[in-house]
This record gives sequence, C-alpha cells and structure tokens, in this order.
Amino acid sequence: MSPSASTGPAGVPRKPRAAGVAARVRHALAWRTRLPRALKAALAATLAWLVVQPLGGPADQYAYYAPLGAVIAVSVTVADSASAAAQGVAAILLGAALAVLAVELVPGTLAGLAAVVLLGTVLAGWWRLGDMGSWVPIAAPFVLTVGSSGLVDYLVGYVVLTGLGTLVGVAVSAVLPPMPLVPGDREIAVARSRLAGQLDALADGLRSEPPLGPREWSERHHDVRPQTRAIDRLVIRAAQARRGNWRARRRDGWADRQVEHARALARLSFVVDDLAAMLTSMEQRERGSTALGPRLRRPAAAALEAAAAMLRDGAEAGGAPSPSSVERACDAVEELARLVGESIRDLDDEAFTAAGVVTGLRRLVAST
Repeated sequence: MSPSASTGPAGVPRKPRAAGVAARVRHALAWRTRLPRALKAALAATLAWLVVQPLGGPADQYAYYAPLGAVIAVSVTVADSASAAAQGVAAILLGAALAVLAVELVPGTLAGLAAVVLLGTVLAGWWRLGDMGSWVPIAAPFVLTVGSSGLVDYLVGYVVLTGLGTLVGVAVSAVLPPMPLVPGDREIAVARSRLAGQLDALADGLRSEPPLGPREWSERHHDVRPQTRAIDRLVIRAAQARRGNWRARRRDGWADRQVEHARALARLSFVVDDLAAMLTSMEQRERGSTALGPRLRRPAAAALEAAAAMLRDGAEAGGAPSPSSVERACDAVEELARLVGESIRDLDDEAFTAAGVVTGLRRLVAST
C-alpha cells in the first residue's frame, strides 16, 4: 500500500479523498445536464475559433462564424448532433441563397430585407430542416445587410466557416457524447409520484362524506396525458442516446432498465387515467346512489392508497417497487375483490363498477 493511502476499520483501504470528490462532482454534473452541455459548447466554440485562425482570407474577417457553427452542432445526442449540423448548414445555405436572389431581383435594401424575412420565415417550416429551420430567416438578413459591401467574401466566410465550425462541434460531440440516463431516472421517479398522487386523490374522494359531486370530483381528476407524452419522449431519447455513442456500451444494462421502466410507466398512466375517468363519472351523489355504495367505498379507497404507496415506493427506489409494497397492494386489491364477489352474489348494483376498479388495480399491479 502506498504511503498516501489510508485504511479504515479492520484494515479495509479507504478510497482516496480526491476520488470521492471526483465522484461527487460527476454525480452533480450528471444531474445538472445543462452545465455539461454548456461546457461542451464552450469547448467546441473555442476549438472552432482556433481551427480557422491559420486560414487567412475571409476567415480573418469572419472567424466568429466558426464558433457559431460549433454551437449549432452541439446537441443532446451524437446522432442528433450530426443531424443538427447538416440541417443547420442547409438552413444557412438556403438563407444565403435567398439573400443573393434578393440582391439581384428586389430593388432597394428595405424591400429586399422584407422579402427575405418573409420567404425565410415560410421556408423555416420545411420539415427537412427540423429545429434548425429557424436559421433561414436569421441567415438571410445577415447576408443581405452585413455582406452587401462584399457579397462573395461574406458568403465564403459565413457559409464555409459556419460549416467548418459544425464539423468541429460534431467531433466534440463524438468524443464527449452525453448519456442522459440520470435525468431519465429522475423523470420516471417524478412520473410515478404524480400517478401516486392521482390515486391518493381518488381515494380521498371515496372517503369523503357526504359523497362528492361532479365539480368536486373533477378537481381530483388530474390530466396524466402530458406525463405520458414525456415518458414516450424519454423512451425515444434513451434509444437515440446509444446511436454513435461509445459510452453506451458500458451502460447498456442501465439504459435497458430505464426503457423497461418507462414503458411500464406508460402502461400505468393509461390504467390510472381509466380508473380516474370511471370513478369521477360514476361515483357522484347526483346519481341518486353512488356507484360503489357505502359497503365498497372504503375498501376501494384502501386499495387505491396501497397502489399509490407501491408507486411511490418505486419512485423512491429508482425503478421497481419493493416486494413488500407490491404484496401490500395485492392484498388490498384482493380484499376488495372478495367484497365485490360477495356483493355480486347479493345482486348489489354497486358491485359492477367496483369490479371495474378491481380489474384496473390488478392491471396496475401487474404493470409495475
């Protein structure tokens, strides 16, 4: 053992303090994805500036366009970075072409400016340009106004140097690819907590005396569709993050688990939304008699609360809930199912809606 190393109890070596600090820094950076991306953009811009310095000619006057191209290319994933670079260059070329046409065909700078902004804004919606389409109406006025005194040199500087900068940005993204898995885990945990909150709200409504009316129930029905769309984007992003990413090979297991949890969560979202729609529409005092009836309301609330606790446990565990929380949820649902069976034998009308609640909760537990 080296003299600088230290030992803990029973002679177990302690990790060097510097290694512990580095691990904490890496963890903090992983949770704050904006900062690593900003650092990477700053590095790409700096390298692009240094690359064009020896070129001379228009590069001396318009060197600042190389860092611009580098920043355009630094994106969330390696595959997205290359795609954004190509789309960005295409958008800039299109904007420059509009400016050249305006110089030749439209009399007067003011009329030409209006024309290129109008056409550039329309062309920005072209689907092939993707998110980079907004550069068309930006590039066109630049070329038209700034480059009016030396159009050829300006075009070379603007288009060529920006393209060169995008190549530098793509290279930086390939060497330092992001792997946005920790933020994905956080999104999954937040989504589970929100679904648990919806189940708790439904349980609270069932425990209310007297039974709630339509307006009170509508306040307890949360819209989970935005959460479902966010989960779908998470699955897509996790898959895209692997393309062209050398770091993905070391984290395949983590990425696979994240996709699995995200897909399970998407199924849970639909089940929870169905339960909320059923209870908020059927369990109302204005119907004369509530759909579940006094015999089943509290057992149904207990089952919903147990399912919510199971989802919240999974959020805290960072994925699947503990076996004990799943078992408690199963027991509560099966107790409700037993009472529903007795109500069916007694031909109670409320048993039929309760049976739908049991089916939904069983699907929820199975989808966890």
